Amino acid sequence: MRKRTMMATGAIVLLAGVWSLGGTRSPDVDPVVSGSIPKGAGAAGGLAFLVSNVETRADCQLTRGERMTHHSMRMTASAACEEVWLGLSHASTWTEAGDGTVIVANASGDAILTLAETDGLYEVIDPSGAIITLRMAE
Repeated sequence: MRKRTMMATGAIVLLAGVWSLGGTRSPDVDPVVSGSIPKGAGAAGGLAFLVSNVETRADCQLTRGERMTHHSMRMTASAACEEVWLGLSHASTWTEAGDGTVIVANASGDAILTLAETDGLYEVIDPSGAIITLRMAE
């Protein structure tokens, strides 16, 4: 029994010595750096477009935010967009179709407008009767 006690004591002393040889004290805080994105930062930091209805002369702002998938980005719309086109204030995604067109859709995935880029502007191609343009806001 005395031999086991001496071995246990020796092991404890050895471990305490190895631990004290570490030299530097471990940090009091976790060294991992993390961050968070405040709510609404995607809209504030995104690419803004001025949307204009040529017939009614109404306009509003759409903001393309962070990327969600390879082809889709978040989209936010001002409340004034409802005056530009019915349902446009509910725009939530901007999806690049791969053929040069863009689909602006609501949260359910229903297309509100389909756009095509022409000379630095986007023009609505569907619905065909809508005379609406998008250009980058200044």
